[in-house]
Amino acid sequence: MLLPGSWRGATSVLLSNGRHHIVVDTGLPHEAHQLVSALKQKGLAPADVGAVINTHFHVDHVLNNALFPSCVVYATQRSYDWCRSLYADILHDAGWEKVVLKYYPETHDYEKSAANMGKLRKFALRWWDAKRLGDPSRFRWIETQPLPEGLESLVTSGHVPGHASIIVHRGDTRTVIAADALLSREHDERILTMIPHNRALYHLDRARILSLHGYILPGHGAGFFAPAKQGESAARDGSPEACDPAG
Repeated sequence: MLLPGSWRGATSVLLSNGRHHIVVDTGLPHEAHQLVSALKQKGLAPADVGAVINTHFHVDHVLNNALFPSCVVYATQRSYDWCRSLYADILHDAGWEKVVLKYYPETHDYEKSAANMGKLRKFALRWWDAKRLGDPSRFRWIETQPLPEGLESLVTSGHVPGHASIIVHRGDTRTVIAADALLSREHDERILTMIPHNRALYHLDRARILSLHGYILPGHGAGFFAPAKQGESAARDGSPEACDPAG
């Protein structure tokens, strides 16, 4: 774990086999010093990281990509295109309340939706900078290129279209970096993030993540173990320490 998930900050995880190091989600610019400090505690500098994985492109997950200018970046092109279009559209003052419905058509189904969306727009206006995502030539789209060995993507579209949770396999252990397909183990309503793109799909995605046994890391909450279903073999400790020898 590099950055612990919280009600306003996204989980960032280091995956390492001792020789190759990967960072999953990079956080917000004001968290850059925390990210660098967390790497230093593991004996690493940003230059030692060989790859970044972005689960999706909401501002709280991607804006420290700039710390890793030489890395390849794995992500889905669908999420990249969708989020870049979203932020480009809502940055315009005129008519943004109507434009946002193209991306979040269920906005008015939520209590206090207009006020909350306004606050989240101000948050995006403060932080969004496409240059911080990195050079587009460094992106490797999950739709067409495999993740590094031992990693599997689980692509869903409830939170945003093309969201990629990452499943880490090591022997018979499993760690699920759920990101925002599972905001937290409970109390999603306390998390400061966008509403789901599709609420029904989000609940299906959430249930799918929770059905996976192993160690699960939500996008904005503490990790926890999900037991195996009856008849399935239980995964051994798949906590970040098990898949991240740097600890």
